[in-house]
Amino acid sequence: MYKKLSVLIPVYNEKDTIQSCIESVLKADIRNMDLEVIVSDNNSNDGTISILKQIKKEKVKILYKDKNEGKGANIKNALKEASGDIILFQDGDLEYSPKDYGVLLEPFFDYNADVVYGSRLTRAKATKIVGFPNYIANLIITFTTNLLYNKIFTDISTGYKVFKKEVIKNLNITSNGFEIEPEITAKLSRNKKINIFEVPVTINSRNYGEGKKVQWYHFFSYIYHLVKWRIIK
Repeated sequence: MYKKLSVLIPVYNEKDTIQSCIESVLKADIRNMDLEVIVSDNNSNDGTISILKQIKKEKVKILYKDKNEGKGANIKNALKEASGDIILFQDGDLEYSPKDYGVLLEPFFDYNADVVYGSRLTRAKATKIVGFPNYIANLIITFTTNLLYNKIFTDISTGYKVFKKEVIKNLNITSNGFEIEPEITAKLSRNKKINIFEVPVTINSRNYGEGKKVQWYHFFSYIYHLVKWRIIK
């Protein structure tokens, strides 16, 4: 049914992990599908670009943005080039392991999923223990989503989101920053015909000293945009 997987890797200042990330993606279990890896660099300034320019792999396409316009803009830049039947978002910092691809893809083959979220918060797989405020913020964001959209998500802020091509391509994403996460979830949740599944994934969270980019104020942006997309039709 599915012949090709597109893995989108939005990157900004990930010189320590991007090469290992790409190598891990190329080795991942993707159920005998063809693979294309699309890396979009968001105008990195830490040496990431130099590393990317040395990567010459047949299955890897690398895009370079002239201006950093945010994570959402970077994802959309990669999404324009994606041609796979299934499209998977992969962060370049390896907090999320490509070893979980088999689990993420299973609902597409076995349950006719349209979308699959990889949840960090089920504790069903290895989970690095992080600070309490981050945990509570994720719970509140997810609870707000479930309340507004009548869903039972456990983790809407996850970086592992996987889609049938036609679903994500037709979503008309407008966000350029981290608010892309609540926008995607809100628009998916409003469409009652879309089959959304969740599976547990391993998470090896990094701290701010290691380059974590989501900040405390993004919590309020997430809540605002969840309400916004509940009202706007």
